[in-house]
Amino acid sequence: MKRFGRVSIVIFMLSMLVACTSDAVRKKSDSENSASINARLGLAYMQQGDYERALDKLQRAIEQDPDQAAAHHYIAELYRQLNVPEEAKKHYKEALALAPKDDSLQNNYGVFLCDQGDYAAAEKGFLMAVQAAPIHQARYEFYENLAQCMMRKPDFEKAEKYFRIVLEVNPARPVALYQMARLSFDEGKYLRARAFFQRFSAVATQTAETLWLGVQIERQLNDDQMAEEYARQLKVNFPLSDETVSLMESEE
Repeated sequence: MKRFGRVSIVIFMLSMLVACTSDAVRKKSDSENSASINARLGLAYMQQGDYERALDKLQRAIEQDPDQAAAHHYIAELYRQLNVPEEAKKHYKEALALAPKDDSLQNNYGVFLCDQGDYAAAEKGFLMAVQAAPIHQARYEFYENLAQCMMRKPDFEKAEKYFRIVLEVNPARPVALYQMARLSFDEGKYLRARAFFQRFSAVATQTAETLWLGVQIERQLNDDQMAEEYARQLKVNFPLSDETVSLMESEE
């Protein structure tokens, strides 16, 4: 009897342990689901510009599940927009520790670091995003972000290197074409600047900034007719722009 009683007690204790474990798993699952919902709500509020509600939802998501990488990512983006860099960096690092192979997260962290002037770390982040990206489209977008970051540094040699990688993958990428035209112009390589600018013009809509560059390129190449055409478009389409003011001042 004693032996039977001992066995019965062990079985009872095991059943209680299973029940407690099941409850814990269920509670953890419920918490993770709630955190995921709040993270998505926080992102939606942030996209709508309702930062107060976004912050509340994202903080709640992290409380419910501190290992929710998306919640840390989104709140880092929110703090970046609110210009609270210390909090943004903390949550970017939390997110990266949880999801180191998330290419969009690596890219966004690179953008943040570039904004902070930490160009070496930003370059590393962008390159990690490239390595993690599952498709070519994402990779050339990350290279493009990296190239523009290098222009802000400025490191024009690296910027050109990365823009060229973008154009090898997508020869009609407007941002890369325009920036290569700008770089070439600044280097005094006006024929090359014209070539890139013409390629840009074939695939993109002109802005005041791009038309003013077109004017300057053609003036350097002594093509008065094209310079006047770009100038006409600039005056007609963007009469109040800073570039039109610069154009008018250059004509005095």
